[in-house]
Amino acid sequence: MDCPSTSQSTDLYIASLKSLAGRSIAITLFQNNVRWRRLTDVVETLKCWLKDIGVAARLKKQLHDYIGEVINEVQRWNEKHSALFGDEKPCLIPGTKIQRAHRSEHLRTFYQCIAWKTNRYEIDDYKTAQNIIDECSNWPQMQFQFACAYAMIDMLKNTSRFDSIRLRAFSKKLSGHCLYDFWITILSDDVAWKKMFSSDALSPKQKLSLAFQFSILNGYFELMSFIWERVTMAQREYIGILQWSKICFRAKHSAVVEFLCQRLCDVNPNALARITWNSFYDALHKSIENEDNEGVREVNTKKIEFLLEHCCPKLRDALLSMSNYKVVTDAFAYNQSETFALFLDYLNKDQLQLAREFVDRFYDRKKTESARNFRQMVIRRQHTID
Repeated sequence: MDCPSTSQSTDLYIASLKSLAGRSIAITLFQNNVRWRRLTDVVETLKCWLKDIGVAARLKKQLHDYIGEVINEVQRWNEKHSALFGDEKPCLIPGTKIQRAHRSEHLRTFYQCIAWKTNRYEIDDYKTAQNIIDECSNWPQMQFQFACAYAMIDMLKNTSRFDSIRLRAFSKKLSGHCLYDFWITILSDDVAWKKMFSSDALSPKQKLSLAFQFSILNGYFELMSFIWERVTMAQREYIGILQWSKICFRAKHSAVVEFLCQRLCDVNPNALARITWNSFYDALHKSIENEDNEGVREVNTKKIEFLLEHCCPKLRDALLSMSNYKVVTDAFAYNQSETFALFLDYLNKDQLQLAREFVDRFYDRKKTESARNFRQMVIRRQHTID
């Protein structure tokens, strides 16, 4: 018989192997069915396929979850890159009563260019952008749009690819979008480049400020890093804090959240904690209040998981201990076992002891079987840390 450690290691290996196989199946199913179709159509096709295949119900549920992870990630990629095309007003094709498709519909033609990160349900956005640029060898405007979004400086400064004549043409077609207005301005000449980053005022120049905010809100990490390195510390804090609540509410762009959180916490940790707490606590109570609505509950639970995973340790500790460990005690009081266990996983040794004291007070007033089980979860967690 295997010793416990060997058995546990084998179980983890099998679980990992199953997860990798499920990921591979889900991505293959998506790629084989998507072509240029809308995601809603692909989802319906895969639902019908799952319904008809002759496998056990448990396996169907697992496949459903794996496919859901892939679809959610592609949806995130779609939403992120739809921002490159702005808010176009609906209009009809001349001479017909057919509404012209939004330019963001072009994204559906690039699904075959999507590159996935190894062993993760996560698209490599930068690699995918490079693939799209290669695919669009005869489409300079689309190349320019993706190069702007990902701050591909060598390509943007290549005058044989984007000369002054072409930039003027892009200016006419893409004007009014903060991203392209910013790049076309600084690429026009070296003087314009220097002027754009010369201000030391609290708020950067308007075109720079709008492009900076666009990069943060829509998750364009490379563009955000490019601008971050060229503005003052005061400007970084001003724009970062200004947009932080929206970032927390969306809870989608992990690289941007991790980058900003680590740096802004060093500058103004109290303000960041107060802003994040609003989204964090709101997500907890929406998940509690909508316990019977699986969709709403799942969205808010994922938001909680996202913030705990991607906020820096300093901010995470502040969120969990805020208002006398209110999220922990609320999860206890409302019998949210999964959320309660999630919070315990992120509490350090000292925090666990303090949380234990608050939980004990609740338990002393209400000694139910459920309360006893929650208290035991805290005790077991303490033993794993000790």
